Amino acid sequence: MRRGFKADAERRSAAAREALGLTPTDKLCPWQYADSLGVLVYDANQLDLEPEHATQLLVRDPDSWDGMTLFEEGIHLVVLNPSRPQTRRTATLMHELAHIILGHVPAEVTVSPNGLVLLSDYSVEQEEEADWLGAALLLPEVVLILYRGQGISAEAIAQTFGVSGQLCNWRCRMTGVEKRLAFRQRTG
Repeated sequence: MRRGFKADAERRSAAAREALGLTPTDKLCPWQYADSLGVLVYDANQLDLEPEHATQLLVRDPDSWDGMTLFEEGIHLVVLNPSRPQTRRTATLMHELAHIILGHVPAEVTVSPNGLVLLSDYSVEQEEEADWLGAALLLPEVVLILYRGQGISAEAIAQTFGVSGQLCNWRCRMTGVEKRLAFRQRTG
């Protein structure tokens, strides 16, 4: 991950909240954020898919995907897998929005038979950046410091912010919040 990216992700998270009139510690709804960016969001079952494609995505192989981004005539459309848990759909949407915000260009672009541009196969670095920014948008470091500093569990924070406990624990560990709070307690 490029130098300074993690700090930039925190700044972007704060800016996104400010743009929506939220405080730095308010919950940022990915659907509201997508709307503010002009990004359309649909579940796959809301699309007018050919029956064979709908069956493949929603019946035969629903566990093989979380979401995808389409780009058509200057408009981004994120399609989510409706069979995934809400916490997973939340993280997937924010991850896809992170790719769009960062202007990532996929290593491979596929065009469907009906002419839709399917963006896929980002580089490993771009995937890591989207993971980090998406998670920072959902759970900024300032939130983790505030809530964990008050003794609120990661699971309770996850519930408040509509994400999985796994994502919240990952953010606490990767941002070093737990270590910093432990250091504060030791030094008084």
